[in-house]
Amino acid sequence: MNVTNPTMKVDELHLTNIIRNLLDNAIKYCDKTPAITISSSDTNKGITISVRDNGIGINPQQKKQVFDKFYRIPTGNVHNVKGFGLGLYYVKSLVLAHHGTVAVESDSNGSKFTIFLPYLK
Repeated sequence: MNVTNPTMKVDELHLTNIIRNLLDNAIKYCDKTPAITISSSDTNKGITISVRDNGIGINPQQKKQVFDKFYRIPTGNVHNVKGFGLGLYYVKSLVLAHHGTVAVESDSNGSKFTIFLPYLK
């Protein structure tokens, strides 16, 4: 972790759930031994937390929808990943409630979810 000012006003339970959800997805959507990196950094405006994985990735069309309520990436008749399509919606909703942002970068080598949480004035 590269945060020099780690003190923020956040809901501890929800922030913990946000990180757990991203970690859970990183494990669920990996077709090999998971390799997950969590990193953080800060600026004078807030803290950035990133979760990078080596999973199956998300195609560009699906990236536009992954934060939508009830959206699940189509897997045809294969249902080896269970869920209701609420996890990333929850992540985005709670990050927005903290006046932050969430973004995803992805390709066939994995995904990176980046959360920015601003310092409250």
